[in-house]
Amino acid sequence: MRVKDETKQLAIVENTLCVVSEKGFAGVKMADLAKRVGLSVSTLYVYYKNKEDLIMSIAVDLIERESQRSEQEIVEALPFKLKLKTVWLFWVNFSINHRKEMSFLEQLKKSPYYGKLPNSVKERKSKLSTALIDQGKKEGLLKNVDNDILMAILIAVMGETVKLIIHDKMELSQNNMDLMFSMVWDAIKS
Repeated sequence: MRVKDETKQLAIVENTLCVVSEKGFAGVKMADLAKRVGLSVSTLYVYYKNKEDLIMSIAVDLIERESQRSEQEIVEALPFKLKLKTVWLFWVNFSINHRKEMSFLEQLKKSPYYGKLPNSVKERKSKLSTALIDQGKKEGLLKNVDNDILMAILIAVMGETVKLIIHDKMELSQNNMDLMFSMVWDAIKS
């Protein structure tokens, strides 16, 4: 068995994220990817059994890593509203600064690959947001409606905020982030 080179593996992942961002999952062709990375196809298959293995490996790693990073942003002593704002701002910043990764995650959620993710990974992905929303409802701070409705509002405004910033319609500033979060808060508070 050949030893895997971490540099090559990172190049494979980075190039896969680029291809998915440009062409979607359908655009990922193992032979083209190998050529793009500068590897032989057989070397690519040392790292990943097939396209599905490649996509699923990237998905699991990305979800695990970013879920952990967003959890680390939370300071337990903060009041609820600031905890929620911290997580919301983490994902706004992640979406702006890691567009290829965010594109991958957005496409993943709408693809058949999402259904193939282990339940533990899906649960990990939603654990923090679910816990925060449940806490807010328990404290009487959030509307007592289905969590999916509250998440839809949070995600929709976050996504539109990111688009406004990316397309230079709004500056990424403390005032604008405070404004956008206050609009989210007004929509979901009890």
